[in-house]
Formats: sequence, structure tokens, C-alpha cells
Amino acid sequence: MKTRPLSLSLAALAVGVAAFAHVDDPKARDLLPPVNGPVFRAGEGSPAETFDANGILLKSWIPLSNFSGGPSSGNDCWGYVSPSGREYAIMGLSNGTSFVEITNPANPVIVGHVTGPTSLWRCVKTFGQYCYAGSEAGTGIQVMSLANIDGTNASQPRVSFVRDITTGGAGATHTLWVDAASGYLYRAGGGSNGLRFYDLNADPSNPAYVGLWSSVYVHEVQVFTYPSGPYAGRQIAFCCGGANTGNTNTGVYVVDVTNKAAPVQLSYTTYPGARYCHQSWLSNDLQRIYINDELDEGATTNVTSTIVMNVANLSAPFVEGAFNNGNSAVGHNLYIGPGNRLFEANYRSGVRVFDLNASATNPPETAFFDTWPGDDLPQFNGLWNVWPWFPSGTFIGSDLNRGLFVWRFGFPAATFGYPNGRPTVLAPTGSSLTFTAVPPPGGSISPGTVKMRVTPVGGTPRVVTAQALGGDGYRAAFPALECGLTVNYGVFVQTTDGNYEDPAGEQAAIVASGTQNVVDDACESLGAWLIGGLGDTATSGQWINADPVATAAQPEDDRTPTGTRCFVTGNGPVGGNIGAADVDGGFTSLRTPIFDGRGAGTQVSYWRWYSNNQGSAPNADSMPISISNDGGTTWVQLEDVTENAGAWVQKTFRIADVVTPTATMRLRFDARDLAAGSIVEAAIDDFRVFRYDCTPVRPADLNQDGVVDGTDLGILLGAWGTAGGSADLNQDGIVDGIDLGQLLAEWGA
Repeated sequence: MKTRPLSLSLAALAVGVAAFAHVDDPKARDLLPPVNGPVFRAGEGSPAETFDANGILLKSWIPLSNFSGGPSSGNDCWGYVSPSGREYAIMGLSNGTSFVEITNPANPVIVGHVTGPTSLWRCVKTFGQYCYAGSEAGTGIQVMSLANIDGTNASQPRVSFVRDITTGGAGATHTLWVDAASGYLYRAGGGSNGLRFYDLNADPSNPAYVGLWSSVYVHEVQVFTYPSGPYAGRQIAFCCGGANTGNTNTGVYVVDVTNKAAPVQLSYTTYPGARYCHQSWLSNDLQRIYINDELDEGATTNVTSTIVMNVANLSAPFVEGAFNNGNSAVGHNLYIGPGNRLFEANYRSGVRVFDLNASATNPPETAFFDTWPGDDLPQFNGLWNVWPWFPSGTFIGSDLNRGLFVWRFGFPAATFGYPNGRPTVLAPTGSSLTFTAVPPPGGSISPGTVKMRVTPVGGTPRVVTAQALGGDGYRAAFPALECGLTVNYGVFVQTTDGNYEDPAGEQAAIVASGTQNVVDDACESLGAWLIGGLGDTATSGQWINADPVATAAQPEDDRTPTGTRCFVTGNGPVGGNIGAADVDGGFTSLRTPIFDGRGAGTQVSYWRWYSNNQGSAPNADSMPISISNDGGTTWVQLEDVTENAGAWVQKTFRIADVVTPTATMRLRFDARDLAAGSIVEAAIDDFRVFRYDCTPVRPADLNQDGVVDGTDLGILLGAWGTAGGSADLNQDGIVDGIDLGQLLAEWGA
């Protein structure tokens, strides 16, 4: 998995929520740092991570770092459609509630934020022009006004805090529900509470507390006013909960709350393998509820299980069965959206969509978007909630670690391929990329919509239209670029609903004629490297140069294909335990020999291994990597490694992007154990410093006599129409007019 530095300490967060979460809540136990990064908008490149999906297109993604105050985690989400028809996502965060306009789903705009008490849990709902938020950190229910959410006056807030509602006992809240038909707000859980009732009809800006039902702890509730049939006009609460904060006699409690002064429990029903009845949703025909149990996956079942309960007779519900999609992730929240589709937010497997039209008791999965790359383990990270009711067809999801996702149903506009690969070095005079763009079955690609985006790092993107080669083939020409530049490029199909980018992401490349090594060190010996000497405090796991001995956290082999040794943080005995020689008690430093970093576009590269996701305090440490241009007196950080890749990872930096290049440069690697019980292992190999050669080249000098003339033209014409060879100047697999144009451009040089 890919993680980034934590913006608020886990220790501080745990203090804020430990007293209010239901017993041993796994979300607090499994909490990981946020994955931060820039906002992704469809049409502006590829997202920072690659997500598995089927039938769902990512229109935008707002990582947590883009919200006010840099929240440490996300939680609930809800939607709001203003009277003008503009659409807004409401995102619950550890530090409050944010509001995002998504009328154009590919261009989300954060329009407001209301700070709330720090909490891992927050639940948001709306009624009319008001939004309500509750959290486990207390202070009751926050009321926020959305009356000006469409506003254009920059001096006036588009969302404003109105007041806290503190009536109704303890200030903590686990979840909220609004029954719009009857005009009542329901407050579930919080501490060990049941269900508390608030009247919105008289003054929705100041809900009046009118009663409670406290027979058991209620974790989540849906209250529905029956429009017809034997329960017509009655307000029925489907409560997921139980005794002992939901852990004992867990199941569904059906309660008639029509009379707020005297609620009546109609039934209690549990189901096979019940561990913690979490949340449920009533079917459109009012015959069934669909239930997720938050603790059964990995315990009483090995698959994401959705329980189906018949509630046609509210006094005698019965279980009709359960269904799954073969996935192992934990089920969290579910809703029935447009088209009678069941939307499930299933933590590490993301949003899953099931077709209830095909079967009410065993529906097939028809679409998904996985917000947690890497695995579908039954752990409590990933997608918390989903909201599917925007009139435009947009739907949203809130992720604990990755923030807000905005989606539309649909299939990719094309599948991309690269018969000749994707180049990583581009000639300054221009190169080209040959690729395929294959439409989905039954689809087509309009001429002129296949394009390539080329973005110099720190520069302005340039978009070129690809030339159709016939069939599914295309060729796009790179513009002339300054030698030494780093660029990112990628291909896409421009559609009426935004751009569909190649899911493989953009490719980084250097503009150069070739490369020249300054340092090429396979780390097979200590040489002039320096270990320690900087006040190192580690009591074990100090850096050594050796053939690494494998553990569950340390590699078995170095990275060099023909080598055996690397720099590694200690070696324990063969077959030893994971903590036999890991870093303990502080930090251990490793410095490269001094090198000359001067020259156009000089780069520094290394391969690293880092592990810190095991032990009793996982993910609590990091490995800063720094660079110095004065021999090691002052240091500037290149990166702070938290990524537990379980593999060798190569990193490359252009020195001038970080510090002023000099002749007396070093790199420094600090492996640290600053948390008790944290297993830390690191390794470094294949250190390289290289420059990109910007000497002008003459690819068209085919006979290498120092000049491009008629002899070279004759060679090119003799190879016309053939595949490859030296006359294929742009290396696109065929000698044609593009190669002739390049030769003529170099004529006489």
C-alpha cells in the first residue's frame, strides 16, 4: 500500500476518541496514516494511484490533505442538492465537516468547512437547508445552514455554523438519521445510548428534544414512515444494536416510534453467525432489509456477507439468507439507490454494486471501484460510506484514508497498449509514441479525440492530437523540448463526459541525447561510505554492508542482479525471529561518499527497502533520506519513507530540483526506531549519480561520415516501408515520411 506522513499524531487522535468508541472499535485499532496528494480531476492526467474498477469511472478524487486543517482521517459522507439543482458532497472528517460542489463531477470545488470536535467518528445528515453532524467526541449535534451554499459573494461564507444542540443527555453521538417524511431527527448511540428523538418541524435550525428509546444500545438506525398498507402512517425504526454497546444480543430491533413519548418494540431478530449488527436498509418494496455485520468477516465467515431479512410482518421478521461476491473485505454501510441497485461501502474492497432486479436474495455484483489498492483483507481501512442519489447520476464515497471519491457509471472509452513500449528518454529534437486505443465492445472512438499530454515538471502541459494509423493504431509526436528536462506524458481519449486517461498512468521521461555515469556503485563493499558518527543512538540494527539475511521484514537478496551485498540494518541468525536484528532504541545513519553533482540535469538514484508495518506499534516510524551540498554539514530532506512496499523500490531525483548542485555532495539515510514495539528494517543498494548528455546528435547521419547528405537520403529511401533498423529515426517500427522529415531537418548538419 502507498501511504504518506500522518498530519496528526495517532496518539493524540486515540486520546480524543478512546472514551467514546464502542468497545474495542476496530477502526481505531487499525487506523493508518492518510494517503495525501493533489486533487485528481478527470481530464487532467491520471490519479496518483491505480485503482481496480469495473463499470465505474473515477471523475475526481480529493485526498484528505486538501481539506481545511489537514484532517488525519475521513468518515461519513452525505449528499445535498440545492434548490437551484446544484449538487454537493458533504464529507465528514476527523476535524469537522466539509462541503464540496460536484455539479461538474470532474471539477470538484470545496466551498465550505465547519470545524467540529476531533473524532474518528462523524455522521452527517440534511433536512431542508440545514445539515446536522454528530460525533463521538461530544458537544451534541452541530447545526449548519446551507441557505447560502450557492452564494457567489466571497465575503460571505457559503456554509455557516448555527448552534450546538446539547439536549437529550450525553453529548456523544455515533450516527444520525432524518426521516424527512415525518420531520424528525434521530440520534443513535454515543457512549451507551439507545435512540434519541428531535422534532424538526417547528424550527429545523433548533431541533427540540422530544423523547428516547433506551432498551438497548443503537449503533445505526433507519426510520421510515410507511405510506400505505397495514403500517400506513406509522414511523418504524429499524435499529441495529444490542446490549453491551451492541456486542450482546446483537441484531435488528424493530421499534414503532410514531408516539415519541411511548415507543413500542415490535420485534428483535438476529441471524446465523452474528457478531456485530452494524447497519441495515429497507428495500423499495418494503418487504426486506439488507444488513451488514461489521465483525463477522474473518470470524464467522471468510467472505463479505450481506444478510437478507424479511420484514413484511414487522412483528415476526425472519432471515431469508445471505449473499456474497467471494470477496474477503469487511462490509460497512449499504444503501439502495437508483435502478434498484444495492450500493455497499466495503472498506478495503471499496464500493460494490449489486442488481436487486436480478434477485432480491442473491443479487449479482455488476460494478465496483476499489479505493484500497493492494489487498481486500478483512481490516478496517478504506471506504467508509457511499451516497448514490444525485439526480445527475453522480455518486460519491468517503474513505478513511484517501478522502472523497466522485464517480459515474460507465466503462473505459478505450484500452491502451504500447507495441514498442513507452520511452523513458526523449530526443531534444522530438520523438514520437506509437500506441493502440481499442474501444469497448460495441463502442467507437471519434477521429481527433485520441490525444497525448506532455507535461514538463513544473511547466505547462502541452496536448497534441494523435495521428490515426488505421485500425486501432495511433502515433503522437512529442514537441521539441529542452535537454535535461523531466517530463511526464500520457495518452487519453477526450469524451463529452471528460477525458478517459490510460489507467496505467503517466510515464516519466528525460529529454536527452544519452546518459553519462558519474557514480555507479553496486554497494558490494563499504568503500568510502560512512556509517554512524552523527550521534547515532540505535542499540541494535545498525547499518552494515553484507549479504542480507531474510526475515519477514528484511530482504533475502540484494537488488543488484549480479551482486550479493548491500547496506542493510543488521543481520540476525538464519531463520531468526523478525526482531532479531531490527533497528532498536533510536536511529542509525548511513552516508554516501562525496560526489560531484554539477552538470545539466544531474540525477541521483538509489534502490531502497523499508519495512515498519509489523510489531506491536506498526507504521509508527519513518526513514528520512536527505541530501547535502556542503559535504555533510547541512542537510535537505529528499523524502521521508513510510511506504511498506515489501520490495526493492527505486527513487530518482534531479539534484537541481532540491538543492544547488556542487562538487561536494552526499546522501544520508537515517533508519529510526522511535516507537516502542515497532519493527524497523531498511536496506540501500545500487547508488548511482548520472548526467544526461545534451550533445547534439545526428540520427540521420546514417553512414556516420559526420554530415547528413544525399548518401544518407539514399540509405533511408532504400529502407522505405520496412520495419525498424537505423533508418527508422523515430523508432516507431516503420521507415516512412516522419523519418524523411527528420532527415531533411538535419540536412547539412
